[in-house]
Amino acid sequence: MIKPMVSVLMTVYNDADQVALAVRSILNQSFTDFEFIIVNDGSTDNTNSILKDLASMDKRIQVYSIANSGTAKAANYGLTFCNGKYIARLDSDDISYPHRLQTEVDFLERNTGIDLVGGGCHIADLNGTIIGVRNIYTKNPHKTLLRRCIYQQSDIMFRKSVLAKLPEGEVYRSKLKAEDYDLWLRISEVGRIAKINEILGVWRLNRGGYTLSRKEEQLEAVMVLKKMAALRRKGLSDGYEEFVPVAKHKLHRSLIREAEYDLVVSQVLIKEGRTLEAKKLLRPYKKSSQDWQLVKRWYQLAGIPVPLLKLVFSFREFILNNSSIELR
Repeated sequence: MIKPMVSVLMTVYNDADQVALAVRSILNQSFTDFEFIIVNDGSTDNTNSILKDLASMDKRIQVYSIANSGTAKAANYGLTFCNGKYIARLDSDDISYPHRLQTEVDFLERNTGIDLVGGGCHIADLNGTIIGVRNIYTKNPHKTLLRRCIYQQSDIMFRKSVLAKLPEGEVYRSKLKAEDYDLWLRISEVGRIAKINEILGVWRLNRGGYTLSRKEEQLEAVMVLKKMAALRRKGLSDGYEEFVPVAKHKLHRSLIREAEYDLVVSQVLIKEGRTLEAKKLLRPYKKSSQDWQLVKRWYQLAGIPVPLLKLVFSFREFILNNSSIELR
């Protein structure tokens, strides 16, 4: 059997509204030498039938269904079917631009000493409207990655061979719900990583996505993972095996409230200098005392002159990239 150059790996749980767009964004790539491994993690909506229909139209798609196990275990299961020299990840509600795979393959082919690479992404709301950009470019990704997560799941590609350099055990570790960041940190300790200063796709802000619906849990996990990585970089045990996480009663996600979602969208808009749009989005919440207390501070922040706001956020980015200070 001729092995493909790239294995694209996606896990999906109850994402019937978005998964077809994500899959088609890979099928529309200018680079065509890939297989598409999709693990349906026990979805209870129409996801599985959508995936089967898509697979019937393109032989590069391989769909595997398992009992609901969580993202890390589903990804590890999917990895067992990946035959490519390179592995690219894509979340089921994100989109890859047509040039994404070609750009990353070309980079890794030219830079044989690099094991993982990622780019930047546009940020979109539920309607697919672009509201901002996330592109954390750094000349020293190994150092900056310990301070903050510089990648998005859907813009990274890594050599399959680098996984053999990791200590024995699960590739994606499931105790802490930031398993992607954990893996990138561990890869950075056994190989070299890089950042492409280019937008490669779209990160959709999903009301039920991990980043929003389990924000506090993820922030706590990231802080713990940073401490573990710092210990490993000193040649010490990270204590992962002995670590006992706080018990959580959900494997996946639940929808956040509309006010919480609109606050996140407004924060992106404000950081982009689109303050009038942010104020318009938040203004209706003045009618609800509970919601207004949630969004009031950012509504007021949107009243600051845009040049001053950009200066403040530029300084914040500098601090995030160059210190160990935790900013939320």
